[in-house]
Amino acid sequence: MDPTELQEEQYRIDRVRRVADVTLYLLDRTPLSRSDSLDVIEHARREILRLCPGKEEVFDLVLRPRFLRAVNERALREWGLKDSVN
Repeated sequence: MDPTELQEEQYRIDRVRRVADVTLYLLDRTPLSRSDSLDVIEHARREILRLCPGKEEVFDLVLRPRFLRAVNERALREWGLKDSVN
């Protein structure tokens, strides 16, 4: 890989990390309905796949479950059930 390709790859990796971090923050800290949360996840999916075309399976196996876990954990906290589940 030449230095330009390496730099572009590093940019994409950093951008994916930022998109994932912002998505997790929004899902955990903002008052969203479940439908709105799923919209946030879909927006993140589109952005990440734009940066990394052909990685749908990786998104579905790694990031989507992480995002859904954040949505579910926030719901449990809001319902006061978080401590009773663990």
